[in-house]
Formats: sequence, C-alpha cells, structure tokens
Amino acid sequence: MAKPMQKERENRSAEKKDTTFHPYTISPESAHTSILLLESPEPEILCQTLRAITKFAAQEMQNRQILFSLDAIKFILPHVEHVELNIRRFALKALAQLCQLPRGPEQVLANPQNLRKVAYMLVKNEDVFVLEFASLVLSELTREPLGCEQLVTANILGSLFSRMKNSLDPDVQKNCLQTLSNILEDPICAAEVTKNSQFSWPSLLALMQSKFLAIQHAALKTVDQLICRYQDQVVQKTFRASTGVLDLCDILESYEFRDVHTNVLGVLRNYVETEENASHLYQSGCILRLLAYLEMALPAMKPHCLAVLTKMSYTANGRDALFETDTDLVFCHQLLSSNVELLADAAMGVANMTKLLSSAVRMSDTNIIEALCAILADDAAVWFYIRINSLRALAELCRIIPKAAFTVVEPKAFASLKNINKKFKDTPIEAQRLAVQCYINLLNYHVSRRAMLTGDFMHELLGILQRTDTSLKIMACTVLTGLMCEEVARDLFTSKRGEEVVSKNLQIEHIGLRTALCTVISASVSEDGADVYLDLGTIHYMVEEKEARYMVGAWEPALEAIFRHHPSAKLAYTGRLDINDFTQEGFYCLKRLDDRFPTISEIMCQKPPFNNPVFMCMFHHQYDSSSGVDIRSAHARESKLAMSPSGARMRYPPAPDDVNLRSYLLKLRLWFGDPAKSLHYFEIDDAHYEVRYRDKCVEVSTSLKQKAQLLAEYVVEQMSGLTQERDCSMPSVDLHLVDLMLDLNSPIIGLGYVKCGGALERALLYKVLSDRLGLPCGLYRTSSAHAWCEVAIPEVDPEDDPQKEENFPAGLLRNNYVVDLTIRPGRLLPCGSRVARLVCGPECSPPYTARNMPDVCRCEH
Repeated sequence: MAKPMQKERENRSAEKKDTTFHPYTISPESAHTSILLLESPEPEILCQTLRAITKFAAQEMQNRQILFSLDAIKFILPHVEHVELNIRRFALKALAQLCQLPRGPEQVLANPQNLRKVAYMLVKNEDVFVLEFASLVLSELTREPLGCEQLVTANILGSLFSRMKNSLDPDVQKNCLQTLSNILEDPICAAEVTKNSQFSWPSLLALMQSKFLAIQHAALKTVDQLICRYQDQVVQKTFRASTGVLDLCDILESYEFRDVHTNVLGVLRNYVETEENASHLYQSGCILRLLAYLEMALPAMKPHCLAVLTKMSYTANGRDALFETDTDLVFCHQLLSSNVELLADAAMGVANMTKLLSSAVRMSDTNIIEALCAILADDAAVWFYIRINSLRALAELCRIIPKAAFTVVEPKAFASLKNINKKFKDTPIEAQRLAVQCYINLLNYHVSRRAMLTGDFMHELLGILQRTDTSLKIMACTVLTGLMCEEVARDLFTSKRGEEVVSKNLQIEHIGLRTALCTVISASVSEDGADVYLDLGTIHYMVEEKEARYMVGAWEPALEAIFRHHPSAKLAYTGRLDINDFTQEGFYCLKRLDDRFPTISEIMCQKPPFNNPVFMCMFHHQYDSSSGVDIRSAHARESKLAMSPSGARMRYPPAPDDVNLRSYLLKLRLWFGDPAKSLHYFEIDDAHYEVRYRDKCVEVSTSLKQKAQLLAEYVVEQMSGLTQERDCSMPSVDLHLVDLMLDLNSPIIGLGYVKCGGALERALLYKVLSDRLGLPCGLYRTSSAHAWCEVAIPEVDPEDDPQKEENFPAGLLRNNYVVDLTIRPGRLLPCGSRVARLVCGPECSPPYTARNMPDVCRCEH
C-alpha cells in the first residue's frame, strides 16, 4: 500500500506532465515523425534520430512492429553506408532490430544489393560496433533461404570464417557462427561452406571451449550440423582426421564446461550414426571415456551419455566396439538399476546388441530375461519407451537365443507377455504388435512352440483377429500358421471356432490380410474344419469371389486345401475330381444341385418325402453300440466319436452298413493281388479301406490298363447285372432310387445299395473304387445325371511284348483314356477321339456345379 506523501507527489507530477514535442524522444504516436526525420540531410539530426529509434525499438517488440508498419526499413537502409561512423552504427543496429521481426528479412532481401552492402562491411570495416551490428544483420537475414543464397553469391565466406576465428569481439564471433549455422541449414548452400578453402576444423573446434557460453552453444550446434552431413565425405574424413572427438571428450571431463555437456553428448550421438564414425570413436578410445563418464556423471547427464552408446548399437561396427568394451553388459546392468530414465535406452541397447551373436549369448547368461519381463509386468512403468523397448529386446533375444525363448515361455514370464494382448484396451497398438512378434520368434523352437499350444493362447490369437488393426491381424495369422505344424493346434483351432473367425475376416477387402488368412486356411484345414467352412458358406464365398481369386495369390491354394479335405464340395463346386483328388470315407454326391452345396448335417435334417438322392461312400463297418466289444482300430474309434449325435457336428451320418460296397473292394483286391491275410473284413486293417495316396507312390505299372478295363466291367456288372438285363434308363434309375430312399427312410443312399445306375452312379462307383485300388482316375460331371471317368495309364509301345510289365514315374501321368461305362462297358477310349466324345458329350458342355445352373448348349455339333 502506497504512503500518502508518495501519492501526493505522483499527483503533482501528473499535473506537470510535459505535453511538448521532443523529436528525439519517440512514442508510438510520434514514431511516424521520427521516420520522416530520417530523410534529413543533417548528420546530427540523422544520428540523434537513429539513436532514438534504436532505444524505442529496444523497449518492446510491439515498438518494432510499429516501426516496421511505417516502412522504417526503407528509410534506414540508405544510411548503412553513410560516411559518418555513428550513423552507420545506429543504422545497422536499427536494421538488425527490425530484421528480428518475422517479415523483416523479406523486405531487406527484396533487393540483393542490400545484403551485399552489409556483407562488404564485414569484409572492409574494422570498427567494432559496425562489425557487431553488420554480423547481427547477416545472422538475421540468413534465416531465410534467399538470404543464404545471396550471402553465398556475395562470396564473403572466407571473411566470415576469418572474423569467426580472429575477431576479438565475442559478439562478432557468435553472430558469424550463427550465420554459418543458418547457411548449413540450407542443403544447397551448405555444400559451398565445406568447399571453401578457408574452412577448417581447428578454428571451429577451438570455439567449443570458449569462455562464453553462447559461443560454445553456437559452435557445438555448427559442429553438429557439419557432422550430420553424412554423405559429404570431405567433411567426414577431415573431422575424423582432426581432434574433434577428443576435444568433445575433453569438454565432458571438464567440470568447468558442465553447462554444455548435454550439447556435447548430442553431437556425439549424431556422430556415431555411420559405421566409419562408430569405428573411429572406438579407435580413439572414447568409448572407455564415455563409460567412465557414465559412472561419475550427474544423474541428469547419465541418460544422454547412455543414449550415445545405444546409438552405436545400431551399426555393425558399433556393436563390435561395444562388445569389445563390455558395454553390452553395461546395458544389462542398467536394466537392473533404479534409474528409470536409463531403462529405455538400456533396453534398446540390449535389443540391438542381440544382432551380434556372441553378445547375445553373453547377455543371455545373465538374468536379463527376468529383468525385461519384470519391466513388462510393472504397470507403473510407462509404455513409451521403457516397456516398448523392453519388448523389442525380449523379441530379439527370443529370436536368436534358444535359452531365452525357453525362459520366456515359463509361466510367470509368459503371463506378463500374454497380458499385453489380454489387456489390449490399456496397451498401445505398438506394444500389441511387438508382443505378437515375440510369439512369431518363439515359433523357431520346438519347446517354446509346444508351450503355446493351449486353449487360452489359441483363444487369444483368435481374439486378436477380431480387432481392427490390420497389421496386427496379419501378424497373428503368421503365428497361427506357424503353430499349425502341430496336429494339436489344428484341433484347438477348430474347437475355438477359428474357422468362423477366419471366415468373417475374409470378407475384409485387404490383399495382405486375405493372403495371410488364406495361408492360415491352407495350414490349418482338416476334415472337420472343411465341414465347418462348408457350413459357414466360406467355400461358396471363396468360389464366387472372382476378383479376390484373381488378386490374392494364396486364394486358390487355400480353396484347393479345403477341397482336398472335402472332395464332395470340390465335385459340387467345380464339377470335377482330378487323379490327385481322392474320395474319402463319407464322400457324398447329390443327384441334383442347387445354388449352395449343403453339409451332410443339413441333408440329415431333411424330412420326408425325400426328392433328391444323396450317394454316399461308407466302407467302414458301423459299430453296434449294443455290443461290448469294439474290434476296430483307434482311427475307427475316433471316427465313431465324430459320428456321435451328441457332438456339435456329425462327420458321418448313422447310415446302414454298406456291406455291398465293402465286398466290392475286397473282391477287387483279391483279383488285383491285394496282400490281405484273410477274406474276413474285420481282420483287414482299416488302412485298406483308406485312399492310397499316389504322392507316396514312386512308379506305376503298365498293368493299370487291364485293371482299368476289368474295373469298368465290374462296375457295370454291379449296376446292371451280369448280362445288363436291368433297365438302366433314366426313369428306371429314378424309380430305383426312390424305392431305396423309402426303404432306408433317408435321402442318403450308400453306393453299394444302388443296383440300377446310370452314368452318374457308375462314374461315382468307379472313382471311389479306383482311389482305393491305386488306379489314377478323374471324375467329371456336366449335368445332374451325366458323368464319366478318365484314367491315366502309361502308354505302351505296340512293338513291345504286351505280357512284359514295365514301371513308369507316377508323377508324369496325365489323363489319356475315357472309360466307357454306358455304351460298351470296359472300353478305354483315347481322350479327344470321336467315340470318346460320345461318352463325354459335346466339348462345350459346361460343368455341373452348385454355383449356378449351366447354360444351354446351342452349338451345332
């Protein structure tokens, strides 16, 4: 609170306020008058006015703006070359003040001669004040790229270096350093600096140890800019040849220069960016000096020092140097320290040092994995960049060191890793991706891969696929694909509804994601999984999505993988089964197809009357649950579980035992030399009813032709009688099938029950038996009732002995004969021949598929 006497004095002074005009005392209201006085020819008036302007401009930044708006620069510029020394001094000072405004340099640089005037003063004038203010003006003008260009054009870089080196005025040195720094900011003009003959490192390095802090900062900044020109080999080589690195370390070891230690460490951090510089730092002995500084430095300086060592770990030469000086163990030690500010760089250093195998082995012998997992489990630790870098280190160690991978999958450590994606709402997406990258790296080892084969882990991976981040989904697909080499993983995938998750993601139009998903499908699909894909409509979607089939390279292989486990669907959606497509137990075929191919469970749920027969291939004997004896193999017992009505899905329907189909196969095996021990099928191993895959067969015999003919005659004999006395016309076949459906009370008819069959029924039976006899056979269908078979048989030279049996590579076989099952059964007709077309129908006949109804053929042939 002011005293009464003081208030009285203030009131009297206010009453006596001077209202007269003083030309050399500038106020915002009279500034325009002072500007007009700059046009006076009187030196005294000019000097006093410029002095008043500098005082006015120094008071507030707003005053400078007032002067700038009055176009003061235009009136000041003519006086920077005035013959009177004081006028030049004040003009340059006022110009420097106005150039500190954002738009000040723009007005000066409008005329290149303005900068030249000031620049030449730096060359010719020796007055201390003129040099100070001229250098200050240049430092402000070169903040603009145009100013840098004009200064380089003025060709005074040599004088700039000379003033920076030899001037006794620290302000001139500082301004020259700032000007040089501004030029180095411009990529084009910077090259002119390093090319100049006057440029030398010693003068610049000497300024780093100046007693003036501002000069030290400016010198360190300029050195930093120069060494960051990594492509300029002249700068890099000359700096390595100088004492620059040693000088920087000397400054670090001097307590007197402690204020610039942060800047020095920043310069060193940028210097070790390249391989050559990292080697030079090691060869000069500076790494050991940095380690010593790390031990004795103030806590605030330790993170900056460790950052230099961490930056070295990004290069191969740097990693070698750090390994030789045991710095990798220093990184491990810092992870165990209580200094939180060191954790991020220490973890990053560990992550980079694992790229050097010898260092990774040495670090894994410590308790580094436990330390990293403890950091991950610490919710108080920040994600960026402490826990993120710890994750990076963990991922790299798991990738290269088996011992580290085994330690990570231990319950406590693995729980901290899995929590990242379990609590994904609280973790950044970068952490989620790194955690999944750890999973990918853990796939390299059998022990760690087996540890991930749990229901919870599979549920976590499928949960990741339901998030929004596409990159994360693709990485999760990589983990799933790697796990699918284990049969247990495929079972877990199906039990956790993996097929449903994959099907939903397939509808996302992203090529990378679709490719990853198709890879998962190819690796994980099983017989049960193929049923699920059919039930979900995934097969129908993949077949109909023509654009995706064209753009996604893995789309067709994935579809083929499903079809390989579900030949029934392949026949329905493609109208063909090739010689490498094998009909499995439970193969079924609908007499008539709709737009969508149903699952066997849907067919079983149909209620009478049944209109569409379904032919099924069932060789295994149905087990009677009333009997207490199960003489079947383990594989058959697993099939029984799949057939259980209590399950979520029935692989095989509870159809009547197809004794006829089984007897067909047993009889044919005896004819063709099957090595069965007994005629009783219970004693024959279950594998005899399974498909003998020809991908395991090295060669085939010329006797296949006789087997193909004999099999054709046998099939027709079962479908139409010994002398073909049965009427196998289409109406008769349809009536026979209706009778069978009524007798069985089911639309599902075993192939062995069909005794009156047309082209479709005969071709199906021929294909089913061929697959189990090792006869390469393809099945083709062009209408609801028309189908035929083609076989691949080695060609025999007619001049050779027909009784002589020869073997040929199985992989070279191609379809070359059409099997006649309807006109003259038993004939093998060369593919493409006229008689073969009578069996196959016109070449333009489209395949009969579930996708759409075939077009009506209108050709004349």
